[in-house]
Amino acid sequence: MTLTALALGAQADARARSFTLMNAGPAAIVAIEVSAEGQAQFGPSLIGRVELPPGNALHITMPARAACRGDLRIRWDGGRVEERAAQDFCQPPRVLRLSTPAP
Repeated sequence: MTLTALALGAQADARARSFTLMNAGPAAIVAIEVSAEGQAQFGPSLIGRVELPPGNALHITMPARAACRGDLRIRWDGGRVEERAAQDFCQPPRVLRLSTPAP
């Protein structure tokens, strides 16, 4: 019974660490990277080698080791980079709407 409760808790925790990324800008998003909050040690892109074209959305599941709070770095086609500090990935429903940052 305890193992079942732990397994259900782990499943709920994994679901809580997912979000939908919406590209509301005119440029493609080429990478989404996450770091522990305030650490500036970003890992590999959460979208791999996929590009997220303008007007599209993508469901992203955070790595199992990721904490609820972290910093995001968004890389746009054309080289622009945007950072969003202190994002909370455990607050459902989680939708992150991005538009291309100003030059």
